[in-house]
Amino acid sequence: MMRITNAQITAMMHNSMNTNSAELGKLMQQMATGQRIMVPSDDPIASVRILRVEREQSALEQYNKNIANVSGSLSTQEINLNSTSDAMLSVRDLLLWASNGSNTGEDLASIAGELSVLESTIFSFANARDEEGRYLFSGTLSDTPAITYDDATQTYSMTGNDKPRQAAVANGVLVEENVTIRAIYGNNADILNQLHELIATMRTPGIQSSDPVLQQRLSDMIDELDAGHGRLAGTITELGGRQNALSLLKESNEDVSLVNQKIAGELSELDYAAATIDLNNYQLALSATQKTYLKINDMSLFNLL
Repeated sequence: MMRITNAQITAMMHNSMNTNSAELGKLMQQMATGQRIMVPSDDPIASVRILRVEREQSALEQYNKNIANVSGSLSTQEINLNSTSDAMLSVRDLLLWASNGSNTGEDLASIAGELSVLESTIFSFANARDEEGRYLFSGTLSDTPAITYDDATQTYSMTGNDKPRQAAVANGVLVEENVTIRAIYGNNADILNQLHELIATMRTPGIQSSDPVLQQRLSDMIDELDAGHGRLAGTITELGGRQNALSLLKESNEDVSLVNQKIAGELSELDYAAATIDLNNYQLALSATQKTYLKINDMSLFNLL
């Protein structure tokens, strides 16, 4: 028969009290934080799932930031394109007025002055920049103007490219964050060049409004302008479609985020009802162990004599 010494009993009691105290302390910490998992070893499988959810949440947050940035940029581009549209329509009105054969040379020069201002306005809108100083319509060459004017040759040329920038807005989904001026004007700046030449012609001393060359240039300019404005209107419509798509993607990302938060909560949050029961059990066990230890510690053979 094995004899249990007082030292062994004391060690057993200490181990029991230490274990219960540790579990009690851990449970109280869980109840204070509301988290069931304090360290990964508390539930390795759940911890791995939580890490995956957190990574996906981080990706969703970045996607939503990208959506906000792209949406803001598209709004800025739409404003500039709408202003360009207004300027083009104003140019068309002036061209129709200039086509009237009863205009004098002074009338034509006055119209040319207004057209010159609109020419500069359209050129300015084409080279609009965002708050970071990037050219909006230059494609991926955001540090380069979309259109450049050469004083020596008195001509405009395309200096941006036709490759739009892209941004990730959802898992596996890329959206074009800008439109290019080439999508509107083509691979050259014919609209601005023709308008510039026409203005020079209208300012020619002694020019007559009935001049066949002038009338042909006015007609060609109107045709070129109508074609360009049609492409511009189509681009504005396309921007609106992208904004709608971004809104839907944002809603989808938010729905996924809510599901992830629910999953993470279910995996990590503490069940207070069950924890309260465990707390009472640990407190009872610790109290019972302490009382038992005190009784055993007080026992002595001399008490039996």
